[in-house]
Amino acid sequence: MRKRATVLFALSALLGASLLSGCGTYESGPKAFASTNYGTSTDMTAPQQTESAAEWLRTALENAKTDEHAQQFWYKGFVKNYILNRTTTSMFDGAVRNPDGYNVDARIARQDYQYYRIGDKRYVRVKDAWMTARETPLDFDVWAGFEDWLPFMDQAVQLKDDKVYGTVCVPFQLKMTGTDWLAKSSSPLFEPLKQQLAERSDIEYLLKDSTIKTTFWIGKDDRLIHQYETWIILPMPGGGTMDQQVQFQMYKYDDPGIHIKNPEEVEKYLLY
Repeated sequence: MRKRATVLFALSALLGASLLSGCGTYESGPKAFASTNYGTSTDMTAPQQTESAAEWLRTALENAKTDEHAQQFWYKGFVKNYILNRTTTSMFDGAVRNPDGYNVDARIARQDYQYYRIGDKRYVRVKDAWMTARETPLDFDVWAGFEDWLPFMDQAVQLKDDKVYGTVCVPFQLKMTGTDWLAKSSSPLFEPLKQQLAERSDIEYLLKDSTIKTTFWIGKDDRLIHQYETWIILPMPGGGTMDQQVQFQMYKYDDPGIHIKNPEEVEKYLLY
């Protein structure tokens, strides 16, 4: 039992890390998933598009890299883990200004952090102490890893138009098992798990019985991602589930008020 529980936590960490390579309701809500395929929804309030869901996401990712109005924006989000009756939450709130850098305030395991990058300089603040990030930190690239979803977008359903901070968006939602995700994903984070599958039937069981649901909210006019959310639901040995919810919102694109500190403003407080 203990070995299976260890595998369960390791699997959850890997799946979660693949989502956090990009920086997706505060209540868990019903775990109901769309049952129709893209382009065949019977909900007449969700007008069908002439482009595929994959094309919508591909265009949004390309715009995020090339649209001059999309190179600075605010973002905030959270990662929630539900284990039986216990809930733990990590919060993130920051701004991006490409190509200069980013900053993000984070609260992880009840500890406050601040991450800051400008050019090739990276610093982290814990409590009141600023330190140089000696090892390669989490990149906090909001868009890193999103290409991994493209092979699955032919499974997506189009939902009713929705608003995110006043922007009309077209939501696309897809669902798969952990087995499906692992088979098609090119994320390097999954390589250790793939190597273990041949020897660990308990991991294969967890993957097969797990569920991943992801929703993207893409601006109807600007074709930028304004929100994404992913649920990971894993079976617990002996009954119950372990759920992880990741949600991020990107807003105020091209806000002239975004300011990334000059390095001197941080370096004068560095301990090392």
